[in-house]
Amino acid sequence: MDKVNESLCMLGSEDPEARRQAALALGDCPGGEAVAGLLQAMGDPDWRVRKTAVESILRADAADAFDGIFGLLSSEDNAGARNSAAEALVKIGPFAAARLTERFDPADADVRKFIVDIIGQIGDPCGAPALVKALDDEDSNVRAAAVEYLGRMKAPEALLPLIEFLRTEDQWLAFNAAAALGELGDSRAVEPLLAAAEDASLREPVVEALGMLADERAWPFMTAGLKDPVAVVREKAIKGLVQIHAASGGKDALAGSLKESVDNETLDFVASCLEREDTDLQAASAYLLGMLRDKSSVERMARLLLYEETRDAALGALGEVARDGVEPLLFLLNNEEGTVRAAAAFLLGNSGDQRVVSFLIPLLADENGHTRSAAAQALGRLGDRRAVEPLIKLLRDEYEDVQYEAVYALGALSGAELMKHVRLLAQDDDPDFRKNVAALVGMLDGPEAMSVLEALVKDEVAEVRKAAVASLGRCDVDRAMKGIMTAVTDEDPDVRLAAVNALAEMCSPTALEPLVLLTKDVDPWIRAAALRGLGCTGSPAAADHISPLLKDAYGPVRIAAVEALGSAGGAGSAQMLMGYLTDKDPEIRKAAIVALAGFTGEVACGELAALLKDPDWSVRKAAAESVGRLGGPGSAEALREAASSDEDESVREAARGFL
Repeated sequence: MDKVNESLCMLGSEDPEARRQAALALGDCPGGEAVAGLLQAMGDPDWRVRKTAVESILRADAADAFDGIFGLLSSEDNAGARNSAAEALVKIGPFAAARLTERFDPADADVRKFIVDIIGQIGDPCGAPALVKALDDEDSNVRAAAVEYLGRMKAPEALLPLIEFLRTEDQWLAFNAAAALGELGDSRAVEPLLAAAEDASLREPVVEALGMLADERAWPFMTAGLKDPVAVVREKAIKGLVQIHAASGGKDALAGSLKESVDNETLDFVASCLEREDTDLQAASAYLLGMLRDKSSVERMARLLLYEETRDAALGALGEVARDGVEPLLFLLNNEEGTVRAAAAFLLGNSGDQRVVSFLIPLLADENGHTRSAAAQALGRLGDRRAVEPLIKLLRDEYEDVQYEAVYALGALSGAELMKHVRLLAQDDDPDFRKNVAALVGMLDGPEAMSVLEALVKDEVAEVRKAAVASLGRCDVDRAMKGIMTAVTDEDPDVRLAAVNALAEMCSPTALEPLVLLTKDVDPWIRAAALRGLGCTGSPAAADHISPLLKDAYGPVRIAAVEALGSAGGAGSAQMLMGYLTDKDPEIRKAAIVALAGFTGEVACGELAALLKDPDWSVRKAAAESVGRLGGPGSAEALREAASSDEDESVREAARGFL
């Protein structure tokens, strides 16, 4: 018995797992008998069998399977078959949408509803005309579904029919039409929506739709919506006003007009929404209160800082309130929650008001690490030298992120006064403290700072030397080179690696000589890093020093050499890289492909296109991306073949992306 007949027999088994295995096997069998069996399995009582059957039938030719799948939509006594058919058709996609438009007229109401739902879920524009036609359907469920999906599809041809539905006596359809016009996103719907709002039953969807359209013409109407007798309309007005304001180029004018019309009762309602369960409403309410710069709501807005979903909105709102003066935020510095104190410190740092320095300095000793960190950051931005000595103490903080913020804050306060401290601090007994000093000195200018770094490059602790080398990498190339050359021969490989990274960051021909020295290091990771640095020096001689490493015994070094050769460029580099397209190591082949993609005009696309047949999927993916970027004769044809026939989905997607 052949595989198809055996699987068809198994579909009659009482064991659901046997039937599922049969459906799975039929997915690999061509022909009408296999499709017929899978259609049977799509109506199986067991959901696992139905799911497998759907997955299997999708592997069949869509044209062959479509009629059978469509027929299952009429299975009145088998909901599982109908749902499986709908799922399969949605997954088939645009082909199914186009075919379904041809089946709309003769179908009964239930099937027409299925067709609308499937076309809508597929979302392809080719189905929009059928949905517009469905707006005239005799069945209200079909019409309502068509209205909903036309909005989601943003079908421009639906604008006028949807506007007409605003005037229908069918309130449910009018409600859905208003919502759909908002999703459609066409500003021509603004005036019809405003007119439709005269019907009280439509105010809720109209307010929501106008918010989505974010058109300033709706601002007065939305402002009035804050006083609507229906609470849900007021809530949607809050959200809508925020959407309009956020999209506006005249934010101050809109905020000013809103302030003139908002009374205390309205403010109280908006503030009460800060405590609703709807986080979107909470965030919108905070935004609105910030726009109005309502000082009385500061404490309630601050509670939203405790939750990730509303933290950004609360920060923005409190920042707006602070534009009229920082005084309301000062009270938050005594809040029992460290998160609130930290946020207040952050906002005070942004204020630019030097008067807050005396309030922030005590926070450097706060019990909460986040608060100390935020206070350090704020003081760095404010640039007041009164903070220097308290910040130095934070270089010993128990948390590294607090130390980090203290380093950067002190760097922002650089000056002669700070430099006096640094030389003494660099001799501290605590190596962690000296490491922070090394990071700090890299942010300071002048020969005295360089002298301190050169001393720290010789520190007895490797971690301190690493930090000093990293700082030298951020300094002037010529002045830093003496200290870096000391690190190039350091006994610790991590320090030498830091020297490589510092040299690479310089992107200067001056770094060529020490990097060449490091390509001979005993540590292969240092050799690899040095090669990548050579590729960035911009020196014409770089390629000559990279090419010997193409034969290194260590694979990652060879990969780095290929990458570096691509970065360095130069005469002959492209030809040299071409030789590595056939290397036995797929990672080398991939690196060569990526490197060659930068040699526009020097590389024949056909030689890279040959790699679209490589046995390794990652090499084929890299080839598809490089061929797509380079273009050239034959590239489109090669990409089309890969997009349709490659066995790996990521390769097919990469090829499709350039077609």
